[in-house]
Amino acid sequence: MDHRDYRKGTVPCHTWRMIRAQEEDLYFKRPAVPGRRPAIVMPEALLAPKTVVKADPAPQVEAAPVVVETAPAPGLLDLRLAQYGDELERLYRAQFQGDLAAWDGLLTLLRRYQESRPQDLLDQDQRREADPDWYCRRDRLAMTADAAAFADSLSGVAEKLPYLKECGVDFLRLSADGTAAELAPVADACRAQDICLCLELKESAPQDAASFQTWVGSLLELANAGADALCLGDLSLLPHPVVRMARLIVQLVCPGVLLAGKAPACGDFSFTPDKPGCHLLCREGGALLWNALATGDTALLRHQIQQALSLPREQIFLNRLHSDDGLDWALDYGWLKEHCGADEGAHRQYLNDWACGQFPGSNSRGQLSAQGKVCGTTASLCGVEAADYEQDNTKLEQAVACDLLLHAFLLTQSGLPALISGDEVGQLNDYSCHEDAHSLQHGPFQWELAAMRNDENTRQGKQFQGLRRLTQLRAQEPAFDPRADVWTFDTGNPHVLGLGRWYEGRKLVALFNFSSDFVSASAPEAGSFEELVYGGHYDELGHVELYPYGFVWLLQH
Repeated sequence: MDHRDYRKGTVPCHTWRMIRAQEEDLYFKRPAVPGRRPAIVMPEALLAPKTVVKADPAPQVEAAPVVVETAPAPGLLDLRLAQYGDELERLYRAQFQGDLAAWDGLLTLLRRYQESRPQDLLDQDQRREADPDWYCRRDRLAMTADAAAFADSLSGVAEKLPYLKECGVDFLRLSADGTAAELAPVADACRAQDICLCLELKESAPQDAASFQTWVGSLLELANAGADALCLGDLSLLPHPVVRMARLIVQLVCPGVLLAGKAPACGDFSFTPDKPGCHLLCREGGALLWNALATGDTALLRHQIQQALSLPREQIFLNRLHSDDGLDWALDYGWLKEHCGADEGAHRQYLNDWACGQFPGSNSRGQLSAQGKVCGTTASLCGVEAADYEQDNTKLEQAVACDLLLHAFLLTQSGLPALISGDEVGQLNDYSCHEDAHSLQHGPFQWELAAMRNDENTRQGKQFQGLRRLTQLRAQEPAFDPRADVWTFDTGNPHVLGLGRWYEGRKLVALFNFSSDFVSASAPEAGSFEELVYGGHYDELGHVELYPYGFVWLLQH
């Protein structure tokens, strides 16, 4: 029988048990016990005592570090591109016909200037981003100056900065010729004195992608040299998308730098708070003030102020009494004709005659430039030069009062007031150059006049100390805060302009007399007021007396 047959079921069951028992007996080498299955007995080899063998410890092998490949962390520019890049690319391609290569070149340019920006300026960017209103506080005071006229040269500006600090100036709008490397030491000196430096961008308006990149490169080079603000010039000469792109580029590379520009004469403020253009608009509202002085009527001035108050509060104006080029009588002649019956040609001629001292009774001493603009320093236009020449003390007092009236109005307006270098000491016209009237208001700064600024017995001392007191009061009084509510009101006298300001429970009522007569005016405000400048108490404002070219700042709190 084959030994595998019982596996196939061909062997009877009892026979299978016998065979299985024999196999087990042979396996464990012991005799079988009939009638039962034998107990399992372990082999002797398995029952022998165990000997514990101690193996040597395995050598400690330091595991190799696990290298996980990750993408590099995004840089500062990449983070900002995530926020502003899409809009910039859309504007850029729309303006320059979708030039992809030029767009890549622009990004490379921005990255280069952002990576080369000095660390102290990067830190300054971060501080200013955390305080977006850093440039429009009520204690800010600007001054416009020409480097050559003010300090003989660009390098000489740094030595004159302590004088600006004495004037209370902490924002210098400097006209200067020089490279970024030459301007950098001036910017460093200004930063050490906590004076913001505003420089002019000399590049002409970009016309294509190549000139735009050159324009942007010049802008960022001045920013990295330390400029705190950059003036783009007349915004009417720049396309709207270019101005917006400039703002986005500044946000990407140097968010602590401001952009400024001359507001369009047509009043086109089409930028919105969510898509702004320039941080500062240079408003040439001086013509309105001089028109009010020449006519003794404040109606047009009040009308224009009300229009400006309707603009978004986020739009900050840099206000000054006249521009670098002189007075241009760009008034609202349509409104004048409708409300005053004035003809534009006749009115312009009258203003020119008055400002140049050719109208009977006018003490103004301006001159017409080749471009038809009236040029002259503020003091000479106010009559200080004529009174000084005639040695007429009465005229001189009125002229100095007129000068302070204009500066008081400048400081009462919302925005950043900008003095014109030399106005603080009543500098007169410079007649050394007879070829161009434009030079009248751009003569060398007369430091001999500045030396008399602390002597109140001199005209220069009266003007300097009077203006300094006004700027100090403005810095201290919360009613001058840029977030204040501002309004105009009817004073009951066409010669007198009324302005009101309110902020956090403090109300300021200002009255300005634009005539050479003693007048009275009123304000529709109840309660008592204290006069800030000259002192005094008013139980009510139904009858307020004003001197010729006088003004009052009345406070209620």
